[in-house]
Amino acid sequence: MRARNGVPTSVAACIALAVCAAQPSPSQVVLEGRVLDDVSGRRLSGAQVMLLDRYNKTVGFAVTDDSGYFRFTESHNGWYRLDVKAVGYMRALTPFLSWTVDRSYAGLEVWLAPNAVLLAPLEIVALSPLRTSPILENVEHRRTRGFGVQINRQAIEARKPANISDMLLELPGVYAARRGSGASGRALYMGRALAGPGGGECPVQIFLDGMPATRDHPGGDVFVDDLVSPLDIEVVEVFRGLGSIPPEFLTLEARCGVIAIWTKRFMEARP
Repeated sequence: MRARNGVPTSVAACIALAVCAAQPSPSQVVLEGRVLDDVSGRRLSGAQVMLLDRYNKTVGFAVTDDSGYFRFTESHNGWYRLDVKAVGYMRALTPFLSWTVDRSYAGLEVWLAPNAVLLAPLEIVALSPLRTSPILENVEHRRTRGFGVQINRQAIEARKPANISDMLLELPGVYAARRGSGASGRALYMGRALAGPGGGECPVQIFLDGMPATRDHPGGDVFVDDLVSPLDIEVVEVFRGLGSIPPEFLTLEARCGVIAIWTKRFMEARP
């Protein structure tokens, strides 16, 4: 007998199988067959086949082999049906089939229709900590321990300054001297009491992504607004006194204060 999507469609297939198979003893009921893809005709391995009695109680269980084959042998005649399931296919429940003393064998084909598998909702219950840049971790370490003053990306985006020096000049102890025209002529200083080379103002040492900004000559001016746009900055650290300057920023010209600028691109490129 052939059951397509749970509905018997032909008796000829049953007869052909029965003729080719060895006849069981009258006291046994033999059910065997294959599970196939209803679209391609491919034999389905790994399909679960349950044999149910007239009370829908499971009396047998089989898993199809590589050729889609399954087999049951029961010791009693009676009413039986198959419940067939496979991943990616609709479940098939065949009609009840009756086996008597005169009909104790049946060859079956069960055709399963493909069906999209709906995955269970995914809930993440644990995650490892996000990997952050070691440099950004050091910046955060200095912030939480009160080393220097910081201007972060959120503050810059909220303020939207034309030049980063506009925000730096809002900090206590930071001032500017005009050394040229336009924004690029603004040089930053700290500690008015400290004298630079030749007795002039003491210029701030500026670092960009951990590297000291170059000067035309020792004690010369560096125009911070020429180095970087506010849109490209991740965080700015300002250290006004020698006691607050981290060792990695201590240079011969750091005695007048340090401004360390870290860019977004540099931070995102760190492992």
